[in-house]
Amino acid sequence: MDELTNFLRYFLQEFPKKTSGIGAVPLRGAVGKVEDVTKVLWHRHPPYQVQLFIAPPDCIIPAHMHPNVDSYEVFVGGQMQFSLRNEWVTVDAEEQTSNDYGLNNLRGQTIRVLPHDLHGGVAGPEGSVFFSVQHWLNGVEPHCVAADYVGVAMGQDHADKIVYGHGVVNEELSEENALLNKPNTD
Repeated sequence: MDELTNFLRYFLQEFPKKTSGIGAVPLRGAVGKVEDVTKVLWHRHPPYQVQLFIAPPDCIIPAHMHPNVDSYEVFVGGQMQFSLRNEWVTVDAEEQTSNDYGLNNLRGQTIRVLPHDLHGGVAGPEGSVFFSVQHWLNGVEPHCVAADYVGVAMGQDHADKIVYGHGVVNEELSEENALLNKPNTD
């Protein structure tokens, strides 16, 4: 088993016992925004980091890569269709189903995203919540994963905050942007 998979197991099984199940959100840098997406720093212990992302209804996260990050994306709730390597890896958000408690049946599903894997997503009409469990590579200190980014950016503010990589800005994002790493040409 590799280092990131070991950390994922620790984070999901042991970490909640050590933090009374409420995470280790720091005093500084705890919450921020990437365009309309809220990000919460849930845990940081270099070279590992966990961020929680809350995507509003119908939010498009364009296909992109994080060149210095190996990660697992862990679905928490709401509705989200994820893409990986130019293919949808979950069913359409509006076709997702719930269990007897009203929780999405995909809850807890993990998707491994290697440093040069294109990935993206589209939140459904109810929005979405997911964790990004990260192993930072190449001597890069953990920071917001949205600043280690190559692809179509979520907007100009996002593009301006990219530290490692680069972002292309579309005037209007479409569902196709969540699957393919190309700007709109219309």
